[in-house]
Amino acid sequence: MKTHLKYANHILTDEDRSKLHHRLGETLPILPLRNTVAFPFTVIPLTIGVSRSIKLVDEVMKKDRLVGLVAMKDPGINEPQPGQVFETGTIARIEHLTRTSSDSMVAIVHGLERFQIRYWEGDTPYLRARGELAPDSIKEDVELEALSRKLMEITRDVIDHSPHFPKEAADFLSRLEDPVQLTYLIAGNAGLKMALGQQVLEAETVNEKMKLLLEHLSHEREVLSIGQKIQSEARGKMDKAQREFYLRQQLDAIKKELGETDENTSEIDEYRSKLKKA
Repeated sequence: MKTHLKYANHILTDEDRSKLHHRLGETLPILPLRNTVAFPFTVIPLTIGVSRSIKLVDEVMKKDRLVGLVAMKDPGINEPQPGQVFETGTIARIEHLTRTSSDSMVAIVHGLERFQIRYWEGDTPYLRARGELAPDSIKEDVELEALSRKLMEITRDVIDHSPHFPKEAADFLSRLEDPVQLTYLIAGNAGLKMALGQQVLEAETVNEKMKLLLEHLSHEREVLSIGQKIQSEARGKMDKAQREFYLRQQLDAIKKELGETDENTSEIDEYRSKLKKA
């Protein structure tokens, strides 16, 4: 099964940020995510089955479709309370909603910007809070340029070694000029575990995020490379065994043609043994 690159090719304008800032000053519905971290610029499908979350989505769809996405600290809790979710998340817009049954739905959400919860408004009928935008700190310097190049290089290697990524993904990523967008799109498609994903999201500077991703992707590249080597060696042994089997079959056929059957060979070996003993 191929993994399709999840992205939203959209940079927020100052006007967009102003609207989001105003919206966060009001009560915002908070949707907890189990084992998932939502990043800005990415588009992800969310399966929703908890009754509280279904009610949240139903009400949000009647308004501006904006929701705060935060990861749960303990994925085993069904309905987490304030303090049981992280307070750095991503404000997102629900782009599409499909009901799969009376008690389940799939929402396609588009991450817009990182945000920080400042205080909670309540937990019924679902989590609600107020917060503020938390855009990433970025400093255009030589280190950022070097990190961007290295991150792109390793990402390309991982894509080349992995059968799960479409090869055009590397070309798309290489055309991105905004380092924040590049970082989040790679993070959203790198298969990060929840803890590392939250660490990347909470890192204050783009440089810090890139360093975390470089460490993860360098390890991933090494694992994929060793995996390919093991597969190649196993294939080589299999090919050798198949060649030997084929040659033995040919040898047996030649012996039969020459009259050197196993019966004759056994008789010759018997006489040789007797002569040796004599």
